[in-house]
Amino acid sequence: MMGARGGAHCDGHSSGIGVRGDRRGVYAPFIAIIASALLLLGGIAYDAPRLTAARQDAAHAASEAARVAAITIASGGSHADAVEAAENRMGAHPLIYGEEILVAEVNCVGTRVEVTVVTGYVMRSVLAVARNRQPIIAIGGAEAVLLTPYGEPEALDYLGECPIRI
Repeated sequence: MMGARGGAHCDGHSSGIGVRGDRRGVYAPFIAIIASALLLLGGIAYDAPRLTAARQDAAHAASEAARVAAITIASGGSHADAVEAAENRMGAHPLIYGEEILVAEVNCVGTRVEVTVVTGYVMRSVLAVARNRQPIIAIGGAEAVLLTPYGEPEALDYLGECPIRI
């Protein structure tokens, strides 16, 4: 009779517990790889649409800031007044996920005003291990026009604070 580990039973048949018959843990690496892949795909499925929504929200905010800046300059305000109006608008309307949004730049040429805003998105899934925060830069533009007393738009040659197009 052999020992308790992997030998033969009293009747001479192998018990299958020997070194060659031990299959415990064979699937552990496969399960670990599959679990990691599922976590990664789940993180992408969670954060990717949210990141897209944050980018779209920033683009809308930039367009809104440009509109406010164009209105401010068209109504006789200075470039500094336009920057302040755009910043106030961004402060009054937070982004979809509550991230802070900053006005980085206000440019105008002729009757067109462009505003650049900077914000970010904080990853909420396992993707935060690789990159915690995704910066977002968006540019919005607005064309200033005058409205006649009848509500029809009338083109402007240039805004007072903006250089004339060449």
